[in-house]
Amino acid sequence: MGPLRAGAQRLVLDIGNTSTTMAVFGDGPDPLVRRVQSGALLVPGAAADTFRKLSLECGPFSEVAICSVVPGIASLCAEAISTALSVPVVPIGSGLRLPFTLSYENSNAFGADRLALCAWSSTIFSGRAHIAVDIGTAITFDVLDSKGGYVGGLIMPGIDVMAGALHSRTAQLPLVGIDSRPALLGRSTGECIRSGIFWGAVKQVEGLVAEIVRYLREELGEAEVGVIATGGNSRLIADEIASIDVVDELAVLRGTLLLLELNPP
Repeated sequence: MGPLRAGAQRLVLDIGNTSTTMAVFGDGPDPLVRRVQSGALLVPGAAADTFRKLSLECGPFSEVAICSVVPGIASLCAEAISTALSVPVVPIGSGLRLPFTLSYENSNAFGADRLALCAWSSTIFSGRAHIAVDIGTAITFDVLDSKGGYVGGLIMPGIDVMAGALHSRTAQLPLVGIDSRPALLGRSTGECIRSGIFWGAVKQVEGLVAEIVRYLREELGEAEVGVIATGGNSRLIADEIASIDVVDELAVLRGTLLLLELNPP
């Protein structure tokens, strides 16, 4: 990361469908992190109040970057920050200067969170092919070669989406939450659903990582392939997969900060 002026702080927002993570980066390597429900920011005046309170807690911000998959909340937050704090805001998008080469059919459709994750992964795996996996509402795989070129990706449902879809389409099956490692085999309907979704997701991610590594080595001639995982369920799933080198739940936030540094307001 680039050096900060003494006392200067940057605020980074990662706005998801369910929750919004606010990270304040100062002089140290790790940010102060606060989370709120994304829907709560839609209440009139709530976004401005949230950012004022955070500024009072942490001190003033020099710059703000917003990484969002929810455009309506992103624009509301940007307006609230500009009005309440008089701080310049940089929205993350494919039009920014990137530390990797993005080749995608419609670059505007490439999610801001994926941009930020690829920005960060291309930095920590500089000169190495790698796979960036985000294990959240959706599970996304983005692949870059050793020259920093985007190779392609995959998107599949996350474990919470799978649980919700199973419940909504099958009236007699309960809606379950999965927040810990279940046994391989369940002894009740709920336990069976948890085991099936969890271990199914683990084996899908593990198998896809192995297949992508094989493709990069055999088809593209890459000697080394790194793997990073992030996202709300990354610890839960990645702990079962030995081929994942780095698990960093703050990777999207770090990548957003990197893009802010490359694209100052």
